[in-house]
Amino acid sequence: MSTAAELRARAAELENRVPPVTAGPRTDDERMWLEKATALRAEADRLDESETADRTTEK
Repeated sequence: MSTAAELRARAAELENRVPPVTAGPRTDDERMWLEKATALRAEADRLDESETADRTTEK
């Protein structure tokens, strides 16, 4: 299982593959990379939330 930091790093890698919007219309691959990056960031957020909840219930 990946950590939140690893998921965010992978999302950043995918986003860096995509050229700026001014470079022209997005290809299907570029859209897919951005969608995957969004999903990875959402998963990282869920992991952060569950870790925070775990720490508060341990006290």
